[in-house]
Amino acid sequence: LFMGLVIFSFVIGNAKTNSFANERTIPLVQYLKFDQGYLQLGSGFDDVECDKSLQFEKEYLQKFLTRFIFKPTSKDKIGTPIKVKLILLESNKFSSEEAYEIIISPEQVEIRAKSKPGIFYGIVTFIQVYLQSDGQIRLCRIIDYPKFSWRGMHLDVSRHFYDVDFIKKYIDLLAMYKMNIFHWHLTDDQGWRIQINKYPKLTQVGSWRKGTMVGPYADQKYINKLYGGFYTQEQIKEVVVYAAQRHITVVPEIEMPGHALAALASYPEFSCVGGPFEVARGWGVFEDVFCANENTFKFLEDVLSEVIELFPSKIIHIGGDECPKIRWKTCPLCQKTRIENNLLDENELQSFFVNRIQKFLESKGRKLIGWDEILEGVLNKDALVMSWRGMEGGINAAKEKHSVVMSPGSHCYFDHYQGDARSEPLAFGGFTTLQKVYSFNPIPKELNKCQARFILGAQGNVWTEYISGTTTEESINNSANVWNQEMSPQEHVEYMVLPRLLALAEVTWGTSKPTNYDDFLSRVLKHRIHILTPLGYNFSNAIYEIALHVFANNGKLYAQFSAPLVKSIYYKLIRDRAHNESDFIFMQNDNTKPILIDADAQLNYYHDFDGIYEKSLTSSSSRKLNYTQKFSINKATAQSISLVNNPSENYSFGGAFSLVNGIHARGTDLNKDWLGFFGKDLIATISLEKQTQICSFGINFMEREASWIYLPKNVYFEVSIDGRKYTQVGKVNSSEINEVSGKVITKVKCLENIKYVRVVAENAGVIPTGKPGSGNMAWLFVDEIMID
Repeated sequence: LFMGLVIFSFVIGNAKTNSFANERTIPLVQYLKFDQGYLQLGSGFDDVECDKSLQFEKEYLQKFLTRFIFKPTSKDKIGTPIKVKLILLESNKFSSEEAYEIIISPEQVEIRAKSKPGIFYGIVTFIQVYLQSDGQIRLCRIIDYPKFSWRGMHLDVSRHFYDVDFIKKYIDLLAMYKMNIFHWHLTDDQGWRIQINKYPKLTQVGSWRKGTMVGPYADQKYINKLYGGFYTQEQIKEVVVYAAQRHITVVPEIEMPGHALAALASYPEFSCVGGPFEVARGWGVFEDVFCANENTFKFLEDVLSEVIELFPSKIIHIGGDECPKIRWKTCPLCQKTRIENNLLDENELQSFFVNRIQKFLESKGRKLIGWDEILEGVLNKDALVMSWRGMEGGINAAKEKHSVVMSPGSHCYFDHYQGDARSEPLAFGGFTTLQKVYSFNPIPKELNKCQARFILGAQGNVWTEYISGTTTEESINNSANVWNQEMSPQEHVEYMVLPRLLALAEVTWGTSKPTNYDDFLSRVLKHRIHILTPLGYNFSNAIYEIALHVFANNGKLYAQFSAPLVKSIYYKLIRDRAHNESDFIFMQNDNTKPILIDADAQLNYYHDFDGIYEKSLTSSSSRKLNYTQKFSINKATAQSISLVNNPSENYSFGGAFSLVNGIHARGTDLNKDWLGFFGKDLIATISLEKQTQICSFGINFMEREASWIYLPKNVYFEVSIDGRKYTQVGKVNSSEINEVSGKVITKVKCLENIKYVRVVAENAGVIPTGKPGSGNMAWLFVDEIMID
């Protein structure tokens, strides 16, 4: 019905419409039509006319109209003050509660909607256009509405704590881009951040830890300094009201049954072993979880009762993820609960735990949402699922008619690197660029139309283990990097969120077009200059990086640059074989030619900044950004390669080709050069360009047990002449892999006329007791395959 009204009302799809939208709004508006003429902003504004119920919306708009005032460019442009009307309509013109209409005429601006949220979103759109205008706005008519009802952003305040003023600033950012859910992750192993009156030790003890991990996880280094903080109930209420005024629902997360060390340090009687415990100083998953017995359920119901009083949200998040079952297996109370309820094993016990909490929430008129692990077992039909381990959990949940929020780590985890790890602050790992977020479609192709209706929307997650602020010395290893800057913890959050939040906002509004990414990028740049920087938000510079694309063509390796916001690139190639060094070569970015990499080489490249792009940079330490990439060429390089098992989407950058692209991963950083397989084997087949002699094989692995990354049990090298019959010519077990480098090199008696090579690396499987991640499947991280 609404679509019909829109099509009836407007002429759509013309080039001017697209131009207007591309230059101004994020997210793009759904429909608009231009009229002749302009609204002249230099004449100022009258008082905003509206119903008394829209007093906050009126004040919100006036704040921007008075803070950013356009002066007339000439006397003849001074007219009567502009009228702004906010109009609530009782008609059924809008089928969506969040829809709005804007009419900009020469004398006034009308914003119409059937609800206060719609009025607010109309105001936000007008503010975005207003702040980017040069004194006049093209006359037009807009109708707009969101595709998804859940447009969410998450913030973890357990690993690192952020004060109320920053929480409000974060909410203001969400409001500017029409996000309507703030998911507040309030409890975890490293800190309990919400005051519970009945259990005061949760904040007296659980909100403070004796130290904090710093640096890469593998280093296991700590600052032994008391760290913590919590929100009083009055502060919680203050934040909830602040968000509600901006039509944002605050969804609290109280973790259970795992991620509970901060609570157990406060009240060890709710554990399986009785403690004592300490609030966790480091990151990861811990074996001590809530005991599944009546006393624990009573404690959690008491906690949730106070949470419900503080948060009007109809939905309460209970976590439910990453819960080791080791303590439950030997705990008499847990086993008693399991037996009395005829539960087959500890997995069913977790399902029982979740369903028990859900029944309590339902008795209070609330619904439960949890991470996709809550699907393991029998889940009550009314529970909502937040899919984070890829899309599969959300697909399965939707097919079972559960409402779903898509939040896969591959596209929605904003603690991942967004640029080259060598020029970014330390991050969790992974590689989630702005373009990747913009390409996200929350509705998987595996769902039919009926099933797709269960997808509520999507959410970006900001886990803060590594978001604690940076100093110039510790944040960036490359001393020549132009992005060197010191950041407070709050600025660091903004750096990780912006600009990726903008991409997710457009995805969840339903107007993203991945094929028009360059247009989106242009709008992002304007929002940074005209909106976000003036409002005091920090912003990642990764969008200015030179992306180096490596590809194969006819068995040869090529490198090509891409940097949409950079006009010029300079490079030189140093070839080891020829022992010669080229001078720096200038390239225009809009016509960069591929560079042939035909020997071991080092590619040095940089760019300068000029024009409008330079104005949006926050750092002025240098105008030059330097990069270096080394290439190591062997007989496998640039050859055709296929995989039987796909890597995890979080660690799949470059796909199978990354194993034969001539680039070796750097150390144990979880960067884009590694392929990661969760619980799966590597089975890679390389088809050589021609039959050749082979005398050695090699492959690189990572071992980082603290991150559940283990060496393979065995590695097999197989060869074939015809691609059908393979012969094993080498085998290496985990004990023979170089412990420092993770490299496997196997020399064999030289083999003639080989056309196909298959490399098999067996995943370590279930992690044994006593090892980090015990009971879970291991990760297998692999890099370059070498044949000589």
